[in-house]
Amino acid sequence: MHQMPLRIGLLGCGTIAQFAHLPALERAVGVEMKAICDGREDLLNAIGARFAGTRLYTDCGEFLQDDGIDAVLIAVPDVLHVPLATQALRAGKHVLVEKPLGSNSSECERLCELVETTNLTLQVGSMKRHDPGIAFAAEFIRARLGEILSVSAWYRDSLFRGEMQKAILPMVIGSNSTTSSVADAKTSDRRHYSLVTHGAHLFDTIRYLSGEVINVSACLAEKFDQYSWHGMFQLESGAAGNFELSVKVNGDFEEGYAVQGTHGSVAIRTFLPFYCRSSEVRAFDGRTQEWHVPLGANSNPYKNQLEAFAQSVLKGKAANPNEMDGLAAVRLLEAVEESAASGNRINLMPSKIEAV
Repeated sequence: MHQMPLRIGLLGCGTIAQFAHLPALERAVGVEMKAICDGREDLLNAIGARFAGTRLYTDCGEFLQDDGIDAVLIAVPDVLHVPLATQALRAGKHVLVEKPLGSNSSECERLCELVETTNLTLQVGSMKRHDPGIAFAAEFIRARLGEILSVSAWYRDSLFRGEMQKAILPMVIGSNSTTSSVADAKTSDRRHYSLVTHGAHLFDTIRYLSGEVINVSACLAEKFDQYSWHGMFQLESGAAGNFELSVKVNGDFEEGYAVQGTHGSVAIRTFLPFYCRSSEVRAFDGRTQEWHVPLGANSNPYKNQLEAFAQSVLKGKAANPNEMDGLAAVRLLEAVEESAASGNRINLMPSKIEAV
């Protein structure tokens, strides 16, 4: 029997929605956008004009009462993630929420408790898990690498990212009004924003590839508006790891991971996500002395995560990543920030985390 698509409402029409989520909604299989909500009426009407038949709302309460949508894709500033996800869950809607899950671990814990009381799905928008190269690497690590010995991870955002994106992305449609000052989070605390918006990807991918982080120590170098966090961490398995998160650098965008195990190794090179280019992976199996290099056909990770979300809702598959993964990533971000400020190693509490 033909399965009905997941009916989605988009909450937020800002930059990330225009760059990533709207194109993904147009292409994803098994989903159908039915409604859009944004408090900026001029922006809402401009975006809505592209999608004939889509219902438009400036009031979030009315939007969430729309019986024609099953799920909500939340693409708003970080401080609104938990409040709006909470409202959506209480309205009986499944939720796909942009990363990070929330602004702090306390509010994320409360949201996780709410999800547990519902029969609803919450997926966090860490779309790099749906990059075919990273997904291949994660499976290779679990099936063929043996016990992990060490992990290295780096993420260097480029000072020239804006120019890179202008070359491949459409112009952003703006608004003559703003809904609140939360939209200025990028400039009000640039250091914190740089850590959270980019670190959410880095630390979620570290966990996805290698498992739970139980402690972390970090330091920060700061030059004008450039920040570079470096640190060490230990995994629950006993493996050791190191990371660099630099925002921004005079060079190309760089993101990569290297995982060494008792039976093999994996090296990953990841690209700016808007290129829709699968990560390059070289995986070595020491027992057969063979390299494995998947083709990794180009694909859109935002489209892939939408399709995975639909499968979670419609077929009962586990969300990837789920709310507990989102909480774990926020805890790691807090630990890095605290360690860099205090100079101390910060212990995390894996007993409260259930990793996917």
